[in-house]
Amino acid sequence: MPTNYVHDRYLDAEERYEIFVVKAAERPHLLHWSSDKIIEASGNHLGDSDGIDEKKSDESSSALHSSTEQPPPPPLTDGCDLPGWRCQRIAPCMQSTHGENFAVDIESPLEGTLNVGAGSTLTRRESQFPFISSSLYSSRRQKNAHDEGHYSCWWDSAKRRFNVHPLPERAAPVIDHEDAASLVDYTENTNVSENGGMRKITMFCREYEVKNRPVKILGATEGWSAMPCFKHCDDIVREQDTHDENEINNDWKDVGESSDRFSGRGNGGWTFANLLSRFGNISFRFSDTHGEMMSLHTYAKYITNPEGLSDDSPLGIYDSEFGDDDSPTSVLLDEYSVPKAFSPDLFDFVDGSAQNGISSDDEESDQATKIPRPPYRWILIGPERSGTGMHVDPLWTNAWVTVLQGHKRWLLFPPDTPYESIGMMDDRPQIPSSIWFRDYYDKVTSPSWPKEYQPIEVLQNPGETVYVPAGWPHLVLNLELTVAVTHNYASEHGPFFERMWREVAQDEPTFASSWYLGLKKCGRGDLTCSTPRDIVEKVEEN
Repeated sequence: MPTNYVHDRYLDAEERYEIFVVKAAERPHLLHWSSDKIIEASGNHLGDSDGIDEKKSDESSSALHSSTEQPPPPPLTDGCDLPGWRCQRIAPCMQSTHGENFAVDIESPLEGTLNVGAGSTLTRRESQFPFISSSLYSSRRQKNAHDEGHYSCWWDSAKRRFNVHPLPERAAPVIDHEDAASLVDYTENTNVSENGGMRKITMFCREYEVKNRPVKILGATEGWSAMPCFKHCDDIVREQDTHDENEINNDWKDVGESSDRFSGRGNGGWTFANLLSRFGNISFRFSDTHGEMMSLHTYAKYITNPEGLSDDSPLGIYDSEFGDDDSPTSVLLDEYSVPKAFSPDLFDFVDGSAQNGISSDDEESDQATKIPRPPYRWILIGPERSGTGMHVDPLWTNAWVTVLQGHKRWLLFPPDTPYESIGMMDDRPQIPSSIWFRDYYDKVTSPSWPKEYQPIEVLQNPGETVYVPAGWPHLVLNLELTVAVTHNYASEHGPFFERMWREVAQDEPTFASSWYLGLKKCGRGDLTCSTPRDIVEKVEEN
């Protein structure tokens, strides 16, 4: 064994604290978690299709109370552990019961190993045992039932259930990027545009941006050096299904930068293995809300150590600053490009020099350039069970997300879906996507769910791009270690342009003023007709 094995594989005290700080900022409501507050901690509230009732049905209440009666998860490390992150016991190594079909002996070797006692002074406790593997819990997985297609815990079952294409009636349409980027005739809506008449836009803009419809796009990564080389995704899935279980569960032995776990069996590009090799000592952001950061090297150890492997919904990287000029990761911007199918991002016009030859030495243009635009591009990294909870994208912008490694499962709901009915409650913390899928998926895909609120589903594979229209509530679940890149952009098309203007004016008033001036200078004054009057008055005063 190499002399640096413990250092490279196990979290030391400083790294443990680094993780604690990010977790505390990410879900502060779990800082003081206790088993009798599991309902409030998780935001786990179910309701009918017309909204959420404060009084839950007897069946729902019974299910929740059964969870509260479970003993609290054992501590991992004194002072830096947050048991609330494991309170739902989603991970296979933590689950005791969840329904009659999922029963595991909680008195497993894992729990005994983690429960080292409050008086322990060890700082590298994980070095006493290997990563979660078959030797710790695969014997509890009911091998015979596995062969029949039944699994011993919810996540084992869910991972297989969601790693197949959705039913045709709920599946997002699929188009090839070459077709999507082809130019077609389009007649302007003269109520919005001063120009009117006919012009050329892409087929994608006409069929999806204008109509505000989700879609999955194939082939948008052509020419990207960020895109790894994979076998055909179906071949990978078949290989994973035929692997010996012990081989799968023992791959903790190989968690180096070149391992299958970190590379997803891909070569080159933005595999997690390559990013770790290039930027292991660089700190990445986990949220624009709190801005906490962690080095990629520490994060790699977190997701392969008991803490990350036992979390209900592990930490995920959401770094909107990876492309900033002063960031060491800004070189990544040269390794991908915005797919040509999408319409121009109107937020680019904020500096007044995006087109029509506006001079950069123009005094007003220089002043506008100094106004930063809201966060709009992110690199996303997360292990299985991580993801993004139910939300609507900021400022009612459109978005596209391209997976470079791993697989994601999506649900997208029409904009008029009652938020409470899908777990979006202003007075509750966001429900982690893994818990949401467990508690809400069957409800929203059942025959009793209203047809007008029927969700669109997507299984997203490496190299595929998902378009998220403005105003659509959606959530995403990572089915394995996943790397993706995403952009939000302001489109002139679609039904929510005026709503977007109101959101920008309310949340980003300084940027809104600069954007207004930029659109005017770029010859797109027609797009300022929807500008809120207070923004117009402020600009005119200046």
